[in-house]
Amino acid sequence: MSSASTVDAHGGVTGSATAQVRALALVPLLVYAVLTQLDALGNRLSAYSPIGTTPLLLGALVAATGAMLLLPGASRRLGETMGARLVAALFCWAVFCWALSRHQSEGLTYLGKLAAALLPAFCLFIIADTPVRLRAVLCAIVAAGAVSAAIVLVEHHTHARLLSTSVAATTAGFEGVARSAGGSDENPTTAAQMLLVSILIAAAWLFSGERRWRWPLAALVAAGALALVFMSARSALIGLAAGAALIALGFRRRGFFPLLVVGGIVALLGAVPFLPPTLVDRFTAIGDFGQDPTLYRRISYLRIGWDLFQQSPVWGVGPGNFPLYYVTDAYRWMPGREPFPRELHNTYLDAATELGAIGFLLFAATLGHALRAAWRGAGSIDPVLRRTARAAGIALAGLMVACFFMPHKDLRYLWLIAGIAIQSGRLSSRPGEAA
Repeated sequence: MSSASTVDAHGGVTGSATAQVRALALVPLLVYAVLTQLDALGNRLSAYSPIGTTPLLLGALVAATGAMLLLPGASRRLGETMGARLVAALFCWAVFCWALSRHQSEGLTYLGKLAAALLPAFCLFIIADTPVRLRAVLCAIVAAGAVSAAIVLVEHHTHARLLSTSVAATTAGFEGVARSAGGSDENPTTAAQMLLVSILIAAAWLFSGERRWRWPLAALVAAGALALVFMSARSALIGLAAGAALIALGFRRRGFFPLLVVGGIVALLGAVPFLPPTLVDRFTAIGDFGQDPTLYRRISYLRIGWDLFQQSPVWGVGPGNFPLYYVTDAYRWMPGREPFPRELHNTYLDAATELGAIGFLLFAATLGHALRAAWRGAGSIDPVLRRTARAAGIALAGLMVACFFMPHKDLRYLWLIAGIAIQSGRLSSRPGEAA
């Protein structure tokens, strides 16, 4: 290849080099989508390396984004992204709240985690610039979910840990029964919510007329739902029910819709006798806190968070600061309160408590914009973009429901799926974009 075919007179990348740059730039984004859910595998791969997989992947993503920015039109594509402006505004506000917070050391650590979650979304706006590339990222998430579901099923059968090594992933249990975290080192509930995203994407594709991969998708949905049952994650199952309801609503104009609703309710009720006793007990404990004392603690999270929000309603107590306020003497008599720092297990109240009303509005506006963008993309005439946007919107909505029960404003899959939803809406307004 001659130098003339690689670089033009102004230093821009042209010709076949453009295709090579675009192909290579997608690789770190796909690996990130996989290893975010299979982080236990990433931790094992980097166990003897001075640099973990997360810094390596983030560095690769930044480098790939820089390479893509050299291509014609990239700067324009970034500048027109309203979602990127909202995400940037949210992070800037979080930095402002941190500057006014009492516990700045802990807050700085949290800001690092939040930045690591938001950065890939910015990179996605540049790298995944066509419907086909956007679909590839969702395929990576689905593939990771398939592996994680398989690990959960094997661990349930063998009672052995295959990948997880962290304390959070290996010590969680209920009534003496250990809970699997699949391929993650996160706690089992967080791992279940990441698996939830994979299942909803697969289910959305399955019921949107995807014929070529319908049997693998059906198998993943079935295996993933079974894995969620064995993981005993109430929030993930509630999110799955919400996602399933949205998929069912897509058939509301069909004559069989009433039968579909009745059939779903009957199937759900019929499955109850076959559910693991541990899962049934976790749901029945909602009406009897004596079965699950952690519910007292969850109520205390909400009460403490609301009290802190009232004390500082504009800029909150600062990112990452709630756990430090949680253990103060002012709240020592709260039912179920523990003597060590805990996070507020409600993403939305957590955002309001730590970032104030303005931060909450920015957070809500960003996710609302993502859902609206997915809705717009779902009306595209491009079948690839239409199915991608619909899957991203349903997965995001289901995850947002599950986030009512966990502190996930820095969850990487939340921002990755939100980024995909935003990008699908943007691409729907550019029908001439080449795939």
